[in-house]
Amino acid sequence: MENEIFEQIKNELTDYGKSVGEVGRLRLIGIVSHLLGLFLLIFTLTLCVLALFTFGSVAAIDAMAAYMPVWAAALIIGSAYIVLIVIAIACRKQLFIQPFIKLLSRDIRTEEELALKTMEAEHQVEIRNVRMECHVENATRELNFYMNLFRRVWNLLTGKIRE
Repeated sequence: MENEIFEQIKNELTDYGKSVGEVGRLRLIGIVSHLLGLFLLIFTLTLCVLALFTFGSVAAIDAMAAYMPVWAAALIIGSAYIVLIVIAIACRKQLFIQPFIKLLSRDIRTEEELALKTMEAEHQVEIRNVRMECHVENATRELNFYMNLFRRVWNLLTGKIRE
């Protein structure tokens, strides 16, 4: 009887674990495919923008070459690119990190919120771990109690009590 109950609980937990694993696997596939698709889109758009900047800079150098030497026009365009690089480095969190955080989680907007949510999730894992350990300890204690009780009754019935 007890083995059937334990076997039933074991089967239910196994089925539950498989179901949770399948849901997690499917969600992971959805997130990764979405992320890779957006990464490829951003990569393609970045290449197109770089090509546009290249053609634009050549055209700007050619237009400025009519009024100044070509090397001076190239230095002006080069310095404009350096300013764009400095702006991109200065605003890297707003331009690169935070959009991916928003993409992966609808609730979280910044790195600080992500760190707080991570700490909360780790705390919940610790709490659940402690609860499970307590349940296991209680079940073990109860099983030991019943085993000792059964042993004493058995010894009493068989007349082998030792005092």
